[in-house]
Amino acid sequence: MVARGKNYIPCCLTIVLILLSLSTLAQALDRTHRYPVKVNVSDASLFDPNVVSTSAFPRIGSSSWDVAAGQSRAEILCPKRGYAFSLGMRPFFTSLTGSVKPVSRGGEGSFLSLHGHLRLPDDKTLWEFYSHLRLWDKIALRIEYAPWTWSGPGHIPIDANFAGMALKSGDAIQSDLGITTFTVGGDYDVAFGRDLFFGPNVDLNIIKWTQRVSKEQGVSMDFSQTILQPALGAHIRYEPAYTGYFSWFKPYLEARFSWMSFDGLGLSTWDMAAGIAPPISRNVDAGFKLGYKQWRLDGNRSRLFADVSVEGPYLDFALQF
Repeated sequence: MVARGKNYIPCCLTIVLILLSLSTLAQALDRTHRYPVKVNVSDASLFDPNVVSTSAFPRIGSSSWDVAAGQSRAEILCPKRGYAFSLGMRPFFTSLTGSVKPVSRGGEGSFLSLHGHLRLPDDKTLWEFYSHLRLWDKIALRIEYAPWTWSGPGHIPIDANFAGMALKSGDAIQSDLGITTFTVGGDYDVAFGRDLFFGPNVDLNIIKWTQRVSKEQGVSMDFSQTILQPALGAHIRYEPAYTGYFSWFKPYLEARFSWMSFDGLGLSTWDMAAGIAPPISRNVDAGFKLGYKQWRLDGNRSRLFADVSVEGPYLDFALQF
């Protein structure tokens, strides 16, 4: 019997089936290891398909240890995934601009530029501290503390009145300003796909404004006022689900803003940043972030009239548990 030629159809079907099988296996592995998380290998079940074999990583002793493995991102509407806690601090490289008018109980006072008149430094490095608690991967409770202070000597260039104390042009003065803010806030996240998170946030700011101007003759005036200021806003966060080997660093981009005008005084803030959070131990990630933000207070409340902006770049260092 003479062959009429090679039969290519069975060979092609076999190759297609092999390629489909390899593609399905690759997609399954990609879903499992798309985004790094800390996994306790020794405590995990050997029969759990979501746990990578320890042979893929260098051995570190015989005791329990962790590796940067992967897990797919949360589904839409963020199903429950436990909780996380973080502590952090920020060096804030600020630029101070604006003017204020503290008024005495008798109604005396004039607008004074913080830098041009009161001789406060317009550039200074300040520090902020915060703690965040995240629940069910979609609710975040925030506590933030920002003790900002400025101080500077100089000569006032105009005749003015600071909260009832008369200042003459050319007087040598020492100015001190403190804006201490304690913020309690909350966020709610909704996930759009596996990479993008968006939601509202609410803040309650307790602001302690303290200001002092003293003259070389020893005469001084102290002014202080406590401000209770709520704010509403929104935030957005982008976490790429797959970035190759760089996914071990958990890169992300985020932005947030808040604003509210309440009882004659408006407070607005906005913040944009990029960061990473690589794992450093069994239960701890190290957070590093670089961003830029602005804090602005505008309006009047009681005896304080203000139009002040504090803005600049910042670094963020955190431990995430």
